[in-house]
Amino acid sequence: MFFSMIRKIDWLLVIVTLLLAVISLLNIYSVTSEGQGRTDMVVKQLSWFILGFTILILMTTFDYHTLSAFAYPLYLLILLALVAVLVTGPVISGSQRWIRFGGFSFQPSEFAKLAMILVLARYFSNKKRGDTASFLDLVITGILLCIPLALILKQPDLGTAMLLVPIFTAIIFTMGLDWKYFAVGGILGVSVTPLMWMHLKEYQRNRLISFINPDKDPLGSGYHVIQSKIAIGSGGFWGKGYMQGSQSQLNFIPEQFTDFIFSVIGEEWGFIGTLTVLTLYFILIYRGLYIASKAKDRLGTLIAVGVVTMLVMHVMINMGMCIGIMPVTGVPLPLMSYGGSAVLSNLAGIGLLLNIQIRRFMF
Repeated sequence: MFFSMIRKIDWLLVIVTLLLAVISLLNIYSVTSEGQGRTDMVVKQLSWFILGFTILILMTTFDYHTLSAFAYPLYLLILLALVAVLVTGPVISGSQRWIRFGGFSFQPSEFAKLAMILVLARYFSNKKRGDTASFLDLVITGILLCIPLALILKQPDLGTAMLLVPIFTAIIFTMGLDWKYFAVGGILGVSVTPLMWMHLKEYQRNRLISFINPDKDPLGSGYHVIQSKIAIGSGGFWGKGYMQGSQSQLNFIPEQFTDFIFSVIGEEWGFIGTLTVLTLYFILIYRGLYIASKAKDRLGTLIAVGVVTMLVMHVMINMGMCIGIMPVTGVPLPLMSYGGSAVLSNLAGIGLLLNIQIRRFMF
């Protein structure tokens, strides 16, 4: 049984995931000075990867149908964690996003994406074969979406909240929801934009304004994007060399080992380096879509679609904000940015993809 599962693993997906993890560690080491605890940060990130790959392996050892049976309790647990963040979470840079246990902290909103994927997949998997999503389904699942969405926006964490919407949209699109509901949803989304603008924090408004014109406040809200574009542009074709980037080594790029780590890749590794990273992400996403298309049941397809959407949106938003075509929202680059919660949730998602791939041979 064990050797049979080993043969059915998507090894290309595993290798690409490992390569992204190695690139992450190399870049974190590059941009972290000794004064910041270079070795400590790399070791901590490595420990998160080890724990994450352990979770990935565990995710492949049992049937994903078993996990889906706990989708609703897991969803409720995440809601409780999100409430706990708002009640007891420390305020860091004006936001409450973390729960601390001793010397460790984790971000429940990162795991809310997986909980959302599982609960939506579980809900729609109970429908009869051939049935599509109805208006009632849209209302019920819309409520399931809005509860964690509101709690995450309250933190405030606009970037993570934004990711729940495309995950929801992709899953109900896969379920064949009538196009007219998407049109109505788009109109409603545009109509509530002024209301959402009123409830944004001042720094969030400034980031959106700077997205349109970063030069308006080059030393304030536009500083991140300007420095990021300078770094990527200065990398040229081959890059300046590992640990040789002036923007990154002199700390001109803010959050260079988290939100803007792609800028470091662009400066030190150049066009070749960024193309390599993009190719790895393309393979990762392609394999995820392949697994979704080959899954033997609706539950597997919907889980895979949700995980792929989560990864795609992370990559698009993060790289987009680094090159100035998306607002700065603090969305990490999957398996690349420093941080434990994102690494664990991404590797758990990839573990689900591998699980679905293995189980399609066991029906």
